[in-house]
Amino acid sequence: MRKLVLFFTLLIISNQTILGQFLYSTNADSLLINAEIVTPDVATVNKYNLQKPLRVPVIESVAQNFLMGGFNFVTGSEFAKIGASTIAHNFERGWSTDADGFPTNMIGHPLQGTMFYSFARSSGYNFWVSLGIATIGSWQWEFFMENEPPAWNDQIMTAYGGSLIGETFYRISSLIIDESAVGAERFWREFAAGIINPARLFNRWIYGRTSRVTNAKLYKKENYNGEMAFGGNNVAEGTSFADGKKNPMLTLDFAYGRLFKSSKIEPFDFFRLKAALNFKKQPLIGQLSLYNIFVGSVKTFKNQNKLLYGVFGYFDYIENNIYQVGATGAGLGIGFQSKPKRSFQFMGTLNVGAIFMGGANSEYATDNNVSFLDSARTYNMGPGALTKAEFLFRFSFGSFYLGYNFWWIHTWDGAPGNEYIGMLAPKFRVRVYKNWFAGFEYLLYHRIGNYDDQVHYTNINSRNNEQRFFISYAF
Repeated sequence: MRKLVLFFTLLIISNQTILGQFLYSTNADSLLINAEIVTPDVATVNKYNLQKPLRVPVIESVAQNFLMGGFNFVTGSEFAKIGASTIAHNFERGWSTDADGFPTNMIGHPLQGTMFYSFARSSGYNFWVSLGIATIGSWQWEFFMENEPPAWNDQIMTAYGGSLIGETFYRISSLIIDESAVGAERFWREFAAGIINPARLFNRWIYGRTSRVTNAKLYKKENYNGEMAFGGNNVAEGTSFADGKKNPMLTLDFAYGRLFKSSKIEPFDFFRLKAALNFKKQPLIGQLSLYNIFVGSVKTFKNQNKLLYGVFGYFDYIENNIYQVGATGAGLGIGFQSKPKRSFQFMGTLNVGAIFMGGANSEYATDNNVSFLDSARTYNMGPGALTKAEFLFRFSFGSFYLGYNFWWIHTWDGAPGNEYIGMLAPKFRVRVYKNWFAGFEYLLYHRIGNYDDQVHYTNINSRNNEQRFFISYAF
């Protein structure tokens, strides 16, 4: 399973570039680009996309687990050697945590969860029911498909984290699908949507939707905008600019929906996705971060300023040669947007939430062996809390962005204590030509590690920085 989910992780993120012909727009100035907005009629959806029985996505999730388990067994993975005795032992032992690698636990399992979620979502169910199916699929995997005791961290990251990413991929694939298209255009649209959401493509195929031609508006679509950038970064061991590991980098910043629209906000009417790929001296997947709104409301004042409040979901995965940080959770957020003007606009958000499960690398984590595996973790793991703040100043010639993320992770497993990690990220870009920009981003990381065992562990207080230069295309 670990090999397969990591493969699909790389495939899905790297193929974001395929979407250019479908997602890019020429309107780089607006925070809300002129994309088609579609709110499907319930009667029309029920006519064309009748909801399937709930047992269908459940069976599909179980079948996927057996396929992945079979793949892992054939490729020689020890944890895939299962039988009646391993299942019985898992139920007898009960929930624990595991020592799988950071990428496997913090991004691989969530990618596995997107499949469970998407089987249900593409069968006609909403976010909450699909989250339930992902929970069932993850539970079945943990108890029946591995000879290691079921892990709480995997259950949370697979079911909840996978559902957040799964709905994101579902919305993006809906932007691509056009059932009025035919011929080569139809093929490439279905192909691109399928790379983003393989489980949905499978269901569209068996339900006869990949070849169906209709002008009916069946899938919800909102405004979107974003930026794809290519450049280089330098991750330094400290705060010096001179020393560090230099690396070519491709990044994607994608925003879906109208966060400040003047009506009640429903789940995933807005989300923001950030991804980064490295190509030389850093881990290939440098970042996959997401935050979305579950429910919210907007108040508009007479001067057209807007105030937002709501409940948000969060998923973060960041890895470089200095830091590994992963977390998923939910919390409360507020936002403010100034009256739109041609030459200037300001937008800001502030979020405070709980981390249901998170992880952070620590040199002390390896001292804590996992008894049933005779191996050690390389990162501390547990629940905690987070804060996110974003401020955007948009000008006619470019923009200035200031972001800050803070994660507190209380160790359940690893070196007992608390990890406090912050990331300050100012970013400035200037228009070069039409939708093309040149820019610079500076990331300052700070970390405090407070440990219970002061005899063997020394508390940590460190600062590191990263510099990024890039050329970007806004769409």
